[in-house]
Amino acid sequence: MNPTASLDNTSLARVIAVTSGKGGVGKSNVAANLAIALAQRGRRVILWDLDFGLANIDTLLNLDVKGNFGDVLRGEKHIDEVTVVGPAKIHVVPGASGDEDLANLGDKERGQLLKAIEYMAHHADYIILDTGAGIAANTIRFTAAADDILIITTPEPTAMLDAYATMKVIYSNSPNSRLHLIMNMARDRREARQALARMATIAQHFLSGHLLEEGYLLHDPAVGDAVRRRKPFILSAADCQPARALHVIAHAIDRMQIVHKVRLAENKGFLARLAEHFG
Repeated sequence: MNPTASLDNTSLARVIAVTSGKGGVGKSNVAANLAIALAQRGRRVILWDLDFGLANIDTLLNLDVKGNFGDVLRGEKHIDEVTVVGPAKIHVVPGASGDEDLANLGDKERGQLLKAIEYMAHHADYIILDTGAGIAANTIRFTAAADDILIITTPEPTAMLDAYATMKVIYSNSPNSRLHLIMNMARDRREARQALARMATIAQHFLSGHLLEEGYLLHDPAVGDAVRRRKPFILSAADCQPARALHVIAHAIDRMQIVHKVRLAENKGFLARLAEHFG
């Protein structure tokens, strides 16, 4: 990567935040496998673990890492030094697991963060942010600034309630957010579709926003087996329903890339929005 790349807004990557209202809904697994699905479409993809304190992408993908994003925020390493190549040639920025100092970013860390994202944004078509679960301040700042937001939930009432709360906070911070919902680990298609419909109705009537329904991933033992083996299920079980569904979702996301370029030319990009959210 060339650190002297010129700043050209039209070349900036599309930033997609993957978030959830609570842990345990498969957020990181969806983010990792979606990144691979986009890479398999010939796109340059950076998967960035932004789950401050509870990062797990490197473990999930069985990566040998030499550092993490915490080293970059402290100014100890350049972003290139901690970035590793993962499956399907995606580039992965490992997060800092268990680092409480990063839970609340100071001015210095925020500056390092913006510099790192600006640098990486010129070397990818997509940056997939695996954010923390819930409505912590840093999580909401990153999520609300993203070009698109994927909300991962399951049909369980508690997960859907937490997803609704997350949507509400995101909309309050950024009313024009483009939210997409992925229903994960549904028992069957009927349950998935009913849950998606309920969430869409909530978004329309109570949040004054439109929730784009991106799809659903059914419960499949192959997914759990892949996690235990630290292999992406989209590669190790390519014929399972969750893998096929993610390819459909990746295709839908990719089709909107031209819309992203138009919006980028007309409006502020991710970096400017993020700087505003940090104040």
